Amino acid sequence: MATIPGSAGLPLIGDKSYEFYKDPVKFVNKYMQQYKSRLFIARFLNKPTVFIGSNSAVHEILADSESCMDLGYKQFMEEIYGDNILFTDGDAAFNLRSALLQLFNEDSLKTYQDTVDKIVDKKLMQPNFEEQCCIYEVMKRLCTEICLSLFLDVDFENAEDMAKTIVNLTTTHWHGIISVPIAIKLPLTDGSTYNKALHAKEQLLKIIHCKKKAAEDKFPQKIQEIPHGGEEMFSNNHLLLFTSALVPKALSSLLTSFVIEVAQTQGDSDIQDRIQTDTELMNSYLLEVQRLYPPFLGGRRIMKEDVMVNGYKIPKGHAVLYVTYSAHRDPKAFTDPGDFKPERWNNSNANDQDKLLCFGSGPRGCIGQTLVWNIIQTVIKKLFQRFHIKLQEGQDLNRKMLPVSRPKNNVLAEFTPRIPH
Repeated sequence: MATIPGSAGLPLIGDKSYEFYKDPVKFVNKYMQQYKSRLFIARFLNKPTVFIGSNSAVHEILADSESCMDLGYKQFMEEIYGDNILFTDGDAAFNLRSALLQLFNEDSLKTYQDTVDKIVDKKLMQPNFEEQCCIYEVMKRLCTEICLSLFLDVDFENAEDMAKTIVNLTTTHWHGIISVPIAIKLPLTDGSTYNKALHAKEQLLKIIHCKKKAAEDKFPQKIQEIPHGGEEMFSNNHLLLFTSALVPKALSSLLTSFVIEVAQTQGDSDIQDRIQTDTELMNSYLLEVQRLYPPFLGGRRIMKEDVMVNGYKIPKGHAVLYVTYSAHRDPKAFTDPGDFKPERWNNSNANDQDKLLCFGSGPRGCIGQTLVWNIIQTVIKKLFQRFHIKLQEGQDLNRKMLPVSRPKNNVLAEFTPRIPH
């Protein structure tokens, strides 16, 4: 049995959290190279933490060892989100998942598609698309409207002021997720970012309560009809989760990466024409975007018992931080892992796609993965049917990974309307 490379260091003084948050990709690459291993141990959030950048090891953790771990978010995020499936383990998590999956079955997805089509068509007809726009901001506004319309029945067309209020509240709520969890309010100030987020949560829950009563055959009503849906805390907290900025930011991240890669493809001038109708081509680009640019860096777990992973023993009480970004660039899983090669997915099978961890894996995989995929495909098809997109030359396309993967700077593009045939 091998010893995990690295050192957990001393409490507080040996903590590497600052170095990690300063540049997480640089941090992980540095220690993987230093220890010549895609698993290493360091002290993070003042806890011995095993960082995993091996694709096969992440699969072991998520698919085979999930019952041996607790989710590692509860102490940081439960107050912001309330008790929900993110913070539930064991049989309780299985039961909640089974209930929520009813909201994302084939029949439900068909009913959601009408809303997605309507919003995307409306947004793409707005005249500001004909100017040079920041791709990420365009996608964020579009995906925010899709998610809030779907999950909370927000009417952006006829109740514009209320829609703006809800968007602002979800933004404030999101800032609390990525801030220091201290709810303080000093005299003559509006309070800490975290305190503002808690207030935004209270306001959002009031709106959710009203929407649950008013909505007819919409998501706020449907969630009350599934098992546990009659429990106020269950429906409220999961609607809060689904309507938070977390989902549209993930969608915006993937769509931004897709548009940038397609728009800068060299030597294939008609790629933007073909991507509208060639589903296999679009999917190969989407899979490669997921691989190279996952919206979130990874995830965290706490070991409830000793677990063997890739020949290493991870002790009970240690944390695990699996790094999706690094696992997707593992040379043992992918040839030329740093290159954008959508053709690698031509004729791919389920085993190949299982190496992608963008939506998690195993029993805790994303329950809304198919809906996310449908939204992304709808936006892409309609976007490239309506516009030819050209990036402004000489831009910095480098990325940042926290809190969500996106370009470090605004990447501008010109959206030129296509002439109808």
